[in-house]
Amino acid sequence: MSKEDLTQRVNECLGLNKPEAERSDKQKENLKTIVNVIKIPEKSIQGHLAWATQHFQDIVFNRLDGRNPFGNEHVKYVGSSNDEELNKKVLRYKADPTAVADFGRDTNPTGDIALPIITMRGINDPIAFVELADTWEETVTKAGHSSTMVQLYTNDKEHSYLSDAQYIAAMNALVAWVETGKKPSPLEISQKCGMLDSKWHPKTDCRMMPEYKPLPLSSRVPTR
Repeated sequence: MSKEDLTQRVNECLGLNKPEAERSDKQKENLKTIVNVIKIPEKSIQGHLAWATQHFQDIVFNRLDGRNPFGNEHVKYVGSSNDEELNKKVLRYKADPTAVADFGRDTNPTGDIALPIITMRGINDPIAFVELADTWEETVTKAGHSSTMVQLYTNDKEHSYLSDAQYIAAMNALVAWVETGKKPSPLEISQKCGMLDSKWHPKTDCRMMPEYKPLPLSSRVPTR
């Protein structure tokens, strides 16, 4: 399926190429269902569907010899106007255990990080959900390396860019950590962000939330 074919199908189903007032009642209902059940904002649906279509095909047919590592056999989808009917209609796929194992060996993070690392995420990132950070922290902790990681969260809703001030504050903290051996706290980094020279930002560019803790990934994506 080409990008153009996918776009046409999405527009037929959801009317993303039209103002809300021009969408049919069915398109509005379809769109509402996806937003509420899958928890992807409207502006990101086209992108997610494109990645799913192209990336999943690449993984299955080019990397795993036609074996499927993705399954939703027993997933119960919730959040629609009629979950019972929705779950009856959802196509179900069974994951090939050998594909899951091979895919995992190639892609699953081990958490084995030997050097200091600082991560930073917008809590409303529409692409890489913030709940992924909880799984990452669990992985690093199980590997015995929690002392080498600090995770930062900001009150942002973008994926590709947060703000100069926040990046500079995080990088300064990472360099100081490497040079002094003293691990910074999210609160300290947040405070340093606000103390940066004003040429780097208006004060509103420091949106770090040092007390924030993400929910488990299972709160957003059904466990498989």
